[in-house]
Amino acid sequence: MVKLRIANFVIHFYGRSEYLHERFKDFLYEGNGKPDMTIRVIERKPFFVRHLYDKGTSIGDFSFYHDKNVMQQYYKTQNRLEVRLVKGKDNYKETDIYLCDRYKGYTAKLFGQKRYLEMVQGLIFNALQQIFYNRILFEDAMSIHSASVIYNNKAVVFSASSGTGKSTQANLWQQELGCQMLDGDVTVCREREGRLYVYGLPWCGSSGKYINKEVELGAIIFLKQAKDNTVRVPNLREKISYVFSSTFSESLTEEMARRVAGVTQKIVENAPIYEYSCNMQPEAVSTLKDAINKDLS
Repeated sequence: MVKLRIANFVIHFYGRSEYLHERFKDFLYEGNGKPDMTIRVIERKPFFVRHLYDKGTSIGDFSFYHDKNVMQQYYKTQNRLEVRLVKGKDNYKETDIYLCDRYKGYTAKLFGQKRYLEMVQGLIFNALQQIFYNRILFEDAMSIHSASVIYNNKAVVFSASSGTGKSTQANLWQQELGCQMLDGDVTVCREREGRLYVYGLPWCGSSGKYINKEVELGAIIFLKQAKDNTVRVPNLREKISYVFSSTFSESLTEEMARRVAGVTQKIVENAPIYEYSCNMQPEAVSTLKDAINKDLS
């Protein structure tokens, strides 16, 4: 068993340690805290999965079936190696990942052990990510698609759709102000003792940039591309829309949808939120910093 702590959530992982991506080394945990989630890797094909697929609701690349306290995501693929089923109990507090090698060991022989482990690590990495995002909703926390930096011991979180420039703005703050990157692609926001905190995660996208650290939230900046740099405070409806659409956490059930809405409301009520129409030049840093400096002191 491997113990991890990510965003202050303790995870007990039951599976081969070599199946964990190297980024998880920075999140190893040696304490005795009770697990917030327990995850098991089961290396066999699950039974009666076709029945689940037919009864479930098609969502993206999986079929979702919810029965009482069990939530099951069945993936119908034809890959040699695949995660076929993710079975979560008690709001994903206990989750089984069914890892299937269609050719019963031949895949490792075909690709070689090194490549095989890389394939498995990728599958487990992605499965853990979605399980984590789903589980934390039930602890009043939520993921935010963003690139974030640390300035004056507070986090400046840049959120936008892919390709808008959130990584560029975070990198500019690094270059111009010497900020440390908290995470290059996603963060988790949760309330603790009346304040909002964000965290670096191993799921940092292609940036490869993250640190395992808790930082008080300074401001969330929703970006738009523009020739000139203009900062404004969105109205309430816009804030709700921005935050709600920025999460990777899924609303698979009515309860999960209520949880997303609840955490969104908490963030909107307590976090400084700005809309920043900007270019990708160094002066974009000073314009924004001057506008939000009161939130970072």
